[in-house]
Amino acid sequence: MLDFVMGYVAGERTAARAAGYARSAGSAAQSSIAGDLYDIEDRMERMLLVIEAMWSLMRENGLTDDDLAARIRELDESDGTADGKRTPQPVRCTACDSMVSPRRTSCAFCGEPVASGGPLDGV
Repeated sequence: MLDFVMGYVAGERTAARAAGYARSAGSAAQSSIAGDLYDIEDRMERMLLVIEAMWSLMRENGLTDDDLAARIRELDESDGTADGKRTPQPVRCTACDSMVSPRRTSCAFCGEPVASGGPLDGV
């Protein structure tokens, strides 16, 4: 089951996109892209370690591979589309009530910081 999760996280699209970037890059930009790819690979390895640790703890507490697969489907569909990824949704600013992009750390209108996502930030 862990292989399924790792494949689900990695995805074929990521590999195809990375290969496309590498093919289309000029020699000067190629080293920059290679560095970015190493950073992505490093982050992915850390994420997979976290996933493996979490799943081993959950399995020790009685959860099954079917439980995990069901939760993956549930989370995948939580943004309204079963597409193999979770699309972050905008949040409402607590200070000015504007909608804030999930990619921002503060409101574009008033500058109010947006609450962080949780314990996996920075993974």
